[in-house]
Amino acid sequence: MAINSSQNVIWTAPDGTSFIIKTLESGYSQKHIGEVKENPRTSTSTSTSTKNGGGKKSKTSSSTSVSRSQGTKRVGDSNDTFTDMGIGGRDISLDCYFIGEKHNIEADAFRKALCQVGKSKLQLAYGEEFTVNVLNFEVKNSLVEKINSTIITVNWHETSPSTYPKSEASKQKEIKNLASDVKENIASTVEATANAIQNPTRLATFTANFQGVLGKISNALDVANNVSLNSIMSDILGQNLMSNTFTITSQLGIIFSKAASLASKAKSGVSAFSMPSGFSSLFGSWKSLLSSLKTSNLEYSSNPNTPSPYTGEQIDELKLNDLLASSAIVSVAESLLDMEFETRSEAVEAAKNLMTLENEWTTFVDEQSKRITDLADAYIRDGSVSDIVSAAANEVLERSYKLKVEQKIILTEDKTPIELAWEYYNEEFRNDPDGTLEYLIRTNNFADDDFFLISRGTEIKIYV
Repeated sequence: MAINSSQNVIWTAPDGTSFIIKTLESGYSQKHIGEVKENPRTSTSTSTSTKNGGGKKSKTSSSTSVSRSQGTKRVGDSNDTFTDMGIGGRDISLDCYFIGEKHNIEADAFRKALCQVGKSKLQLAYGEEFTVNVLNFEVKNSLVEKINSTIITVNWHETSPSTYPKSEASKQKEIKNLASDVKENIASTVEATANAIQNPTRLATFTANFQGVLGKISNALDVANNVSLNSIMSDILGQNLMSNTFTITSQLGIIFSKAASLASKAKSGVSAFSMPSGFSSLFGSWKSLLSSLKTSNLEYSSNPNTPSPYTGEQIDELKLNDLLASSAIVSVAESLLDMEFETRSEAVEAAKNLMTLENEWTTFVDEQSKRITDLADAYIRDGSVSDIVSAAANEVLERSYKLKVEQKIILTEDKTPIELAWEYYNEEFRNDPDGTLEYLIRTNNFADDDFFLISRGTEIKIYV
């Protein structure tokens, strides 16, 4: 059968190299995905488990099971329940033909591209292009017929459609989507924690603690100095805490995000958010907020070797403070993704500060969690918060390699700013003299007298 090349199949490798594939036929298969619940086995036992503690919504489930070695499913039983989760990704298997004198060279280049790590793109002879992962492939060389040919059978599976090659923007979007999910889980967990409290006295204590946290957030982030933040906080304070815990916690997440975004712009002076400039001091308000959440009833034991067990009220407060602190930390991580860094040192400093912020808080909660002695009250934190912080910090560090490096120079003679700009930023100065001169002055914090003449012995910062 002749190979039809009138309609091409095109595969784009992770590095962006495209291959026009010769194949006899193309197509794909799909199937519904889901899970079977309440599936009976040969011998049964009932167990109850709680999953996803901490920042994620808790889920309690009962299951019927047997020993793993003897259990056999009877999928056709009337008690089986199949939860349909929709159509899964497409599975594509193609025989890719390489024919002619250079078939081995072309096939080898294709084989090496299949070994690349990352997502790729596949365009069939019809329909839209979609994102795929290479699952496996097989190389065949005929020694009897069609000697000048190589066949590579490739199995692809459709995966999430993201920008390819994976750009900086797509990585940031991925982190922000995860942050959004974590914040929703935090709001659900706060709501579940409040709803689980049956004792009126304990509930009153939780309400008072929640009210106190709102005041600490307002003070630490100085929401009164920003119209949008103040408006959201006023709306929160006007609601019934125990009837609207999910909504209130979600609104606090918005406040954190807005405050972090405003703080990230404070360095350039375009924000009314009251925070000193500089990347170390940028984290000052967040450190103050987290420090305030370590106080109140969450005191350290007088004897670290024999810490006193937490009461139910203290456990509630620890959970509440950790959940809201986690929402704040996630917001700070998000804000760094949108921050415009000028130098490598700025980016590295910001990434280190973010990781320190999260590490110090995590250490505190882990230490305090040891004082929960009843296993029924065990508190398991959501590990996604640390994942988001690590991903955001790594993204900032990766970007830092493309940024400028600070170089310090001691002047051996008096010079004007124009002379310095011409000497050290020659190309930039030719294209934009005013902008280059402003950049030199701003990055060195030159005073009025320095606008005319900079003295010998002055340390000058140059960014290259």
